[in-house]
Amino acid sequence: MEDAPEFAAVTAALATPPPDLVPVAGRETPAVWVERLAIYKSWPPCEDTHLRTVELRRGLNIVWARPIGKNTAASRLAGHGAGKSTFCRLLRYILDDTTAGTDEFRKSFETTLGGVGWALAEVHVGGQRWLVGRPIAENAAGHHSFAFLGGSLTQEFPERPPRVGYKTDYLPALEQAVFGEMKIRTLPGSQKTLDWPQLVQWLSRDQEAHFRGLLEWRDNDSNAGSAPISADDRANLVRLVLGLVQQREQTLLKDYAEKAAEHEAKLRERVKLEFAIDRDRVALADAIKIPVGDPKDSVLQLEISNRVTNLRNEADAAVKAAQQDDAIDALLGEVSRAQTEAEIAQAIADEAKSRAETEDMRLKGITPPPKPKEPVTGVRAMLQSMSPTRGYCSHPLTKAWAAQCPIASQRPPDEVTEATQEIAATAPVVRTELERLLAEYKNHQGVADEKKRAQNSAQALLNAARQRQRQELEELKEPARNAAMIEALHRSYKKGCEDLDTLNARIKDLSGDKDAINDTLKLLTKHHKDLLEKFTRLFDHIAQHMLDKAVTGRVEFSGKSIEPRLEYHGPRDSAALKVTKWLAFDLAAVALGITTKETYHPRFLLHDSPRESDLAPEIYGGLFLAAKELEGTLGENAPFQYIVTTTEPPPADVRQTPWLRLELDASVEKERFLGINL
Repeated sequence: MEDAPEFAAVTAALATPPPDLVPVAGRETPAVWVERLAIYKSWPPCEDTHLRTVELRRGLNIVWARPIGKNTAASRLAGHGAGKSTFCRLLRYILDDTTAGTDEFRKSFETTLGGVGWALAEVHVGGQRWLVGRPIAENAAGHHSFAFLGGSLTQEFPERPPRVGYKTDYLPALEQAVFGEMKIRTLPGSQKTLDWPQLVQWLSRDQEAHFRGLLEWRDNDSNAGSAPISADDRANLVRLVLGLVQQREQTLLKDYAEKAAEHEAKLRERVKLEFAIDRDRVALADAIKIPVGDPKDSVLQLEISNRVTNLRNEADAAVKAAQQDDAIDALLGEVSRAQTEAEIAQAIADEAKSRAETEDMRLKGITPPPKPKEPVTGVRAMLQSMSPTRGYCSHPLTKAWAAQCPIASQRPPDEVTEATQEIAATAPVVRTELERLLAEYKNHQGVADEKKRAQNSAQALLNAARQRQRQELEELKEPARNAAMIEALHRSYKKGCEDLDTLNARIKDLSGDKDAINDTLKLLTKHHKDLLEKFTRLFDHIAQHMLDKAVTGRVEFSGKSIEPRLEYHGPRDSAALKVTKWLAFDLAAVALGITTKETYHPRFLLHDSPRESDLAPEIYGGLFLAAKELEGTLGENAPFQYIVTTTEPPPADVRQTPWLRLELDASVEKERFLGINL
């Protein structure tokens, strides 16, 4: 909140005479107060299920757990674990707090007492009495809160608990009684509507919060289940309730909240961007081996340009030299030759296979299908252009003579006779033409396979050589990669610096916008001067009751921040006096709600064991006396209800009827709040 807009501080000197504590017209009664609270272990409410009833009053109500108990064996713990916080949590629960207590308490209640448990109360809302009932235990499935206008704890109850009236009638009545006349209910930060569940957090602080801050109302350890409220919204909630917001301010505070949120986001963004820029700067300086400053510096850009050009030239020259590889050329020729030989051998084998298949069909009496006419290209064209090998013809001489082949007829007689005799001699061995063709095919296929293996071997050698060349080229290209890296780092560094300039300009604009809104808010604050001065006089008066007449109290509202201050020969800010400030502030807010029509405080306040730190008993006792004085001569008809639980003995003046409403003793089980140790 350090950058919150500052409102002109309102400081009041010691009020002489004391401020007027007479209720203003229309504030003679609290908007909300509780007359009776009764706890039952099960339904229906009756003498057999009754655990405790507490009669309360308007004005000051004290619940005291004695620090020294009747049971001497457990006397040291008499004031602790007596049920003060249980009482407060159940009272808050009746006033629409989310849960009846911690998870452990609710589970223990059902386990120990064997029932769901019920909290019933007579609650006065806007001058009308309501009977409100809510189930307590953790496992309350099937049970519902209920409320009846005009109901009473003395009435007869049905066999089954009612289920109506709580949400539909009672809660709207609370909203109307507290906020019915409030014209501005929007919290500027979140733009949520101020409602009773938010306000009740301020009116009934968690004991677990230990009064550690003026705006610290709920603690996670309490398991309250209350909807979280941002610090910004909590501060504005107080200002709305005290009537310190105008419509114009509402708009400005909304604008300020938006500007502040963007400003904060931009500041976080700047930290990340500055880190990235510095990282790029260091990397670039390391790459070019010179200090790096302004990315637009002409000397830096010239150095980078020269360095990149030299690296790329170095890489290009090395790559060009490496590409002139005679070994690769030789291997390419060997692969080409081996591939051609393999294709020729395979084509010859394919032709032999085709002839064998044709002969096989002829022997089986099958007419071979006509061969499709395929374009004669590649190896087959080359084979057809070649002369037959020596001593080879596609037909035996006997068939050639039978067909009157002119070439066969021109063979010398001796050769013909020799061939005829050879054919006759081998006829028993070569039984069929098919066998000869198959043998021929097998021979040619063997040659083709050998040629293919030679081709594969040559290809493997070529692949290995190419892989070695690629690795060498990658290494030779390293300077080019370094050049690309330097260029990328420079681009990133340059863009980051440009983005940072743009971001800083936006941050400056947002700061200026916030300052302008702040100046306007300061002017508008003057409209609240009378109300602020009155609230400060009340705070000062209550602080003097708690401390000393020489003490001066003042409250500063600075934009969204609220700061109560105490001075005694200079500012005082010890841990004990911080609690004193916050207690006095809460009670002063009640007093302002009583005496000022422009405020919207419901005049109800609940403090659970507010003595914290080294708060002296005398100072703590002043809280009770200040509340008693606020009650004045009206007594039971006081225009507010202040309930406070304590272990520290209250002052003798109020340690009696009618102010002391309940005494507890944890050393005696029956004198705990529920009459049993859970």
